[in-house]
Amino acid sequence: MIRPLNKRAVRRRRALGRIALTVTLAVTAGIGTAAATAAADAPAASADPVVVSPGARFVPRATIVLNAGETGFLTAQEGDDRLRWIDYATGATTVLDHRLPEPLTYDVDDLRFDRYPADFGHGSDTVALYTASPSPHVTLQQRAGGTGPTVTVPIPADQTYVATYGDTVITRTGPQTAATGLHLLRMENGELRDRKLEGLPEGWNLTISAGDSRSVAVRAIKWEDTTMSQGWWVVDLATGSLKTLSTHGERVWFDRDTVFHLDAPEPYAAQVYRRDDLDAEPTTVDLREVYAYDDTVVPFAGAFATVSAPNPGNNEYRGNTLSLRDTEGNWKSLLTVASPSVHRTPDGSLLVAGAEKDTDYGPLDWGYYLLTPAADGTVTRKRVADIEDREAEPYGISLGSGILTTADDSKLYMPGTYVGAYRSTWLRTSGRPEELESSVDGLVSGRDNDCGDSENGPCVTMFASGDGHHGREAGTEQDVTMLYRNGDASWGPRITSGLQSPELIDLSGRYGVVNNGSGGTQAVLHFKDGATGSVLQKRQVVAASVWGNTLWSATGSWDDPGLDLPTTVTAKNLSTNAAGETFDAGCVPRELQAVGRWVYWQCDDSWPNYRGGGVYDRQTERTLELGTDKTLLGDGYLVRQSDTTGLTLVDLHDGLPAGGTEADLPRRVIATAAELGDRTVPRAGWTVDRFGGHVAYTGADRRVRIVPSGVPASRIAVIDAQTTPALDLRAGGATWASRWWLSKPAASWTLTLRNKASGKTVRTLSGGEARGALSASWDGRDTAGAYVPNGAYTWTLTAKPADGVGADLSVSGTVPVTGGAAVWRDLAGDDGFGDLLAVDGTGAVSMYRGNGTGGVSSRIAGSDGAFPAGSVLVPAGDVDGDRCADVLVRVGDQLRAYRPGCGEVVGASSPYTLIGNGWGQYDQLTSPGDMNGDGFVDLIARQRTTGDIYFYAGTADHHLKTRVRIQANWKLYKWITGAGDLNGDGRGDLLGQDSAGVLWRYYGTAAGSVTKRERVGGGWNVYSALAGTGDLSGDGRADLLARDTTGKLWRYASAGDGTYGGRVLVGTGGWNTFKGLY
Repeated sequence: MIRPLNKRAVRRRRALGRIALTVTLAVTAGIGTAAATAAADAPAASADPVVVSPGARFVPRATIVLNAGETGFLTAQEGDDRLRWIDYATGATTVLDHRLPEPLTYDVDDLRFDRYPADFGHGSDTVALYTASPSPHVTLQQRAGGTGPTVTVPIPADQTYVATYGDTVITRTGPQTAATGLHLLRMENGELRDRKLEGLPEGWNLTISAGDSRSVAVRAIKWEDTTMSQGWWVVDLATGSLKTLSTHGERVWFDRDTVFHLDAPEPYAAQVYRRDDLDAEPTTVDLREVYAYDDTVVPFAGAFATVSAPNPGNNEYRGNTLSLRDTEGNWKSLLTVASPSVHRTPDGSLLVAGAEKDTDYGPLDWGYYLLTPAADGTVTRKRVADIEDREAEPYGISLGSGILTTADDSKLYMPGTYVGAYRSTWLRTSGRPEELESSVDGLVSGRDNDCGDSENGPCVTMFASGDGHHGREAGTEQDVTMLYRNGDASWGPRITSGLQSPELIDLSGRYGVVNNGSGGTQAVLHFKDGATGSVLQKRQVVAASVWGNTLWSATGSWDDPGLDLPTTVTAKNLSTNAAGETFDAGCVPRELQAVGRWVYWQCDDSWPNYRGGGVYDRQTERTLELGTDKTLLGDGYLVRQSDTTGLTLVDLHDGLPAGGTEADLPRRVIATAAELGDRTVPRAGWTVDRFGGHVAYTGADRRVRIVPSGVPASRIAVIDAQTTPALDLRAGGATWASRWWLSKPAASWTLTLRNKASGKTVRTLSGGEARGALSASWDGRDTAGAYVPNGAYTWTLTAKPADGVGADLSVSGTVPVTGGAAVWRDLAGDDGFGDLLAVDGTGAVSMYRGNGTGGVSSRIAGSDGAFPAGSVLVPAGDVDGDRCADVLVRVGDQLRAYRPGCGEVVGASSPYTLIGNGWGQYDQLTSPGDMNGDGFVDLIARQRTTGDIYFYAGTADHHLKTRVRIQANWKLYKWITGAGDLNGDGRGDLLGQDSAGVLWRYYGTAAGSVTKRERVGGGWNVYSALAGTGDLSGDGRADLLARDTTGKLWRYASAGDGTYGGRVLVGTGGWNTFKGLY
């Protein structure tokens, strides 16, 4: 035996260090044109399906060179029934009129065609076309026909056609395994010349091993029990003379000058004969350093061209390097990757299919190459023609929100581990679902249990999440349930459920359901980023389906052998665990599918169940029994598969007929059984887009077709949501990040955030297309980039349906913001409501927080010490930039800015910054809020002796500007109170109460002054204290608190137009114990 493959590998690694052959490789660019495309698709059963462009198979398209002639060659290829003649010089391809009986089929795993075409001639431009009836004959034409003479060679009645070499037709008498002779047929002067070859054994199996237009090699084999005898002869086609070769050997090659008899007289050698003198003693060549067992070896360019066959055991399915080797083991690469089928042309060149570059992933740039030797030892390599990629074969299919995912044999083929890769194709979500773009993603392996007999090849049962992810039925080898993001090759969300060989049975958004591979246990999964997901529930295996955050479950288990099992189906919200609706299926379901308004079930025929299914309309609470066909539920329709009809779409969107049957529903065939072929496994060979989309199936031609459902999708809706409950901007990098899962794609969306109290829009976020889910993140800033004031904000999400069907989506909610910009009078700094400070006779301070409903909280006593008598407190804005409202306090002659911290009660020992001295000149200090509208809180002071009013503007660096006198002699007012914005113009206003008990208002102006006074009302002398507290009720308006002389506390709600509503009792008594209210 020739040395085994592993020794050859060692030898070749060693040979890399030797001196290379003195052969140079000149590469020239070919003018080759791409081969013609495959036959046109058969008409589809439904109107206008969209044919999705297939991926390219990792293994190149298999081809056969049927005849290598002088100026071109005849070839056939996998998946096609046409014959092509390709010109060496131009690469021009001509398709012959003659066709093969059916397209060629190639087995990638066995590396062979299921059958090989008949003989079409060898060694010349003559193409031989055999016709068996009505009378057997061979038509000899030049190349693809159309030019040159055509000769018809009749086959005598007692002879069988074998082959044609040049213009000689070879026939046989007797059966192939016990032939009685071979004949050479030629047409001469219009007459058939029939020459029988003399000297061949009779009753042996006679085959033509190789040849050209001058000679052929005949091999004769005969078996007697377990003993094989063989003989080899070279036949001169012109004379019919025979030259007997060694009885050893495995193959004969011819070139222009020699006959090469491989493995003769020993398995490691070859005998070389001169063609001009076959009777001369042959030369024996030792080939032990040239090739290994099963290699192709061809004498070429003074050495030997060799290539190893692909070895599936080493995951080799594409080819190996074609190299030029001498008997010393030196070698030179001729072509990086080549088919082991190497053909010699009449001029001594080699014709081979291959590629100049190898790739780890993805298809090769496969084509035909012509290698021509020159007298100086160089070899010219020319690419003659491209070989089109073979369409990747889809093993699995899913479709969600217009994203098609297939598992096919592209990217990589190592069937012991990986059978290919996932491919994502984005389809239009409006109008016809034409493809937009595609990507090749992560690798795929294995086979799922739904796919039946493993002899049918790889099969992957796939699920679309609807939000840009997909999963498959089988878990990984480590029992992990894995999702992949479309367009991403890396691992996606994954959960280790603790089940053995977990099998995914449904998936929607972030939720999934898996069953233990051997039964018994089921787990409900919550997927999150990476491996952070969790198991929400483990339970007995029941029929289950998930739609958004709604889990539908059969109450009874189809696996339970007991009788009188419950036949109801119930829903549960996985976000809140709240129970939902229930209906009776009439049997214990083995399978459930849910899509919006509809729930489908299928039952086994075990007692007491009936075999069949049904559908439940949640809107009308009607049910309808269905048959036993394989079924998938879409949005408003069912697709059912039968071996006789194919795929049938049943329209549900108008509802179920009262008292009707399945036959009453509109239906149409969307793919015939012939178009579907053997791809009948749901979610592997065909599927539906239950997220408002269409139907997809893999045809027998390996192409995926998208069939528009023709059924209007339901109105766009949120089927699951994950919103951040609150936004605390004091946390570094905090955002309000939320996500909504949609029932179907949106064309665009807008998120509007408004201050709940004022209704003012602070920020608008928007985005384009959203497939199945959309995410938005708000950083707590307004359009200008500033932090929004603390308080509650209403968010409203609107989205336009991509398909234009139904009304726009509109959902809303609220989010409280803390740690934002300080709100005037919100001393706690976290809710946007005004607060009240109260100082007792000892100077101790307490705080009462506004509760958002018009009242105040219970007393919060301070602990940072009492202020000296005569101190005046002015709750102000954010003085130090910590986004908490601070308190200005006049202590003696000083004005200090105290920073007690968010939510803390100010006291004498709280941290402070000295603003200045000389403030004892003022007998009234108050803050109206932002009076000039520049965004900073301002201060108002009344001069004790003159009664003049001074305006101190706040600054961006949290200081006060130089005072400006804005009014003279306000001594008439008992109190001057900062009231906040009373008329909604965005500027703070003032209140003044005169000695007669009349309350007057002054609106702030952009100049930091005030307007003419306007009367608010009389009778206010019943109050011993007034405090403008800001918004206490959550309506966005500044309220006023007043303490009467009996110690009761009253609230006056601002009407927003400068007036107040009727007073409301806030505190029933005891408020006169406080010396001051601020």
